Amino acid sequence: MNHRSSKNVPKSKVLKAALKLFSFKGYSGTKMAEIAREAGLSVGALYLRFRSKEEVCLELIKDQTGDFSEFTKMLPAEPPLKALKGYIDTNLEFAFKKKQLISLLIKEHDMPFLRPFRKKFLATQHGIIKDILKSGIKSGDFRHLDIDDAALMIFASIRGGILLRLRFEAGDEKKMGDSLFNLITKGIRKET
Repeated sequence: MNHRSSKNVPKSKVLKAALKLFSFKGYSGTKMAEIAREAGLSVGALYLRFRSKEEVCLELIKDQTGDFSEFTKMLPAEPPLKALKGYIDTNLEFAFKKKQLISLLIKEHDMPFLRPFRKKFLATQHGIIKDILKSGIKSGDFRHLDIDDAALMIFASIRGGILLRLRFEAGDEKKMGDSLFNLITKGIRKET
């Protein structure tokens, strides 16, 4: 096998190889040598680009989630009901499009080096949902409620729907967004 130097192999090829192997064998079951082989690199060349398997995994997650994070940050600027629907749909679309990554994160849920990433992700997403809820209360679309708790429950409901679909193949991918939106808004909408 012709192993090229790390400069000749795009980072995206290494991350694609890592995603494939992590998804198939799990993070714990994948060795750096296997990632190097899959990417067409020598092990030494891979270590010149990434210091560890943890670094590969973190870079993979950052690469795979960048667009999602940027898009969700813009949603609170929309009218509240549209923002909430967009938030739910974006989460589901992303999860179903990035099944390999999400499945990896579900299977390997307790990787200690990911705890800071998960904590930051939750805080950011919790903040976005809270902003949508505050806007909805202010506009009169949503009733007064415990924003912190409601935002966590919305986040948990979406994650539960994703888990249900990806792990148990239950639920209709196309209907799930509408179902979650209707369920959530029935609980938070201000009655007229």
